[in-house]
Amino acid sequence: MDHIKNFRFGAYLTIVSMIVGVIGVIRYLGWSNSYGGVDYIVAAGFAIALIFDVILIYRDDSIFCILATVGYSLALFRILADSVGTFVDMFQGINMFGDVTQIGNIVSISAFAAVSTVLSMIVSFMPIRKAECECTK
Repeated sequence: MDHIKNFRFGAYLTIVSMIVGVIGVIRYLGWSNSYGGVDYIVAAGFAIALIFDVILIYRDDSIFCILATVGYSLALFRILADSVGTFVDMFQGINMFGDVTQIGNIVSISAFAAVSTVLSMIVSFMPIRKAECECTK
């Protein structure tokens, strides 16, 4: 419990980023299993990011923040790259390269990944914990 008392605003943003990331990966796994199969790069991106966010809470090191941002970005850009045909179909008004009915799911999952990415980038400029003073009286 003493560990939580030392949290700064960056730690709380990291926790929010993790919650949004967990919602995103749950939405992705539920949608992809029923729609056509899991892209393991998207799932790995979310997993990598969540692991490094947990480590970041316990060990305030900027490399973990960078790696979490890379994980969320990997998930975001991979799902968007996998869905190019669906976006093309939506803009052209046809149903040839993707499934336009799935655009809402793709956009919502991408939004969760994007929010986690942005929060991870913001956290990289903030301290996670209060500085511990080792002063003697």
